[in-house]
Amino acid sequence: MPARLKLRTIEPDADRCPAVGAIKAIVTESRLLVVRHLFTGPKGFNELLRASGINSKTLSATLKFLEQNGIVRREVISTAPFSVQYSLTASGLELEPALEGLGNWADAHHVVITQKIPSR
Repeated sequence: MPARLKLRTIEPDADRCPAVGAIKAIVTESRLLVVRHLFTGPKGFNELLRASGINSKTLSATLKFLEQNGIVRREVISTAPFSVQYSLTASGLELEPALEGLGNWADAHHVVITQKIPSR
């Protein structure tokens, strides 16, 4: 059984939508970019930094958030020199068809973002 996201801190009730919790887990542009880059396999911090175009402070916070919420796994490869690799957990990998579906929907309905959405 895949690990559950740790975002929900209150019990679900009839007024809450599970999709809202899922969207909150990946709502920022930086989170989406990191997850998208990790779909192709494990990456180091610098590799994610170059591929995503996210600044190092935002990338660090994004990876920490995704790790705390069970989407990304952080693995120390070596300590001298220090090397860390990030990969998607089973829960993170399960996002691929959902994000692909959203992308297909956006393409079909000609959804275009004309300005950058600010991150929190």
